[in-house]
Amino acid sequence: MALKDRVSYLKTPEEVDAFLAQHPVAALFKVGMCHKTQETFTHVQRHLEAREDLPLGIIRVIEWRPASNHVATLTGIQHESPQFILFKDGKAVFDRDNWDITDAAVAEGLTALPAPAATAS
Repeated sequence: MALKDRVSYLKTPEEVDAFLAQHPVAALFKVGMCHKTQETFTHVQRHLEAREDLPLGIIRVIEWRPASNHVATLTGIQHESPQFILFKDGKAVFDRDNWDITDAAVAEGLTALPAPAATAS
């Protein structure tokens, strides 16, 4: 399944809670208006495209501030934008923000998650 088909837009704290409860492993990307957002998202997209087991929640921080603030409260991770957070069993296990969202950082973060199950050919 393509990454675009695994994206959920999380607009409320309740949607964040439901997303994390539904997915034992998940990624979250906070989108801002900053020029860094598009460039850093290319790194996220490159690595998550191949991880069909990993859904991606996207929060547009300006429009959906309560959802963004809720993530900060849940995780203890100070809000930044852009921000990339990986979750395992509802707990944040990796995060990077701003220019620290690099190709190498995303690859490193994915090592904190279980490897995807092998698919039958």
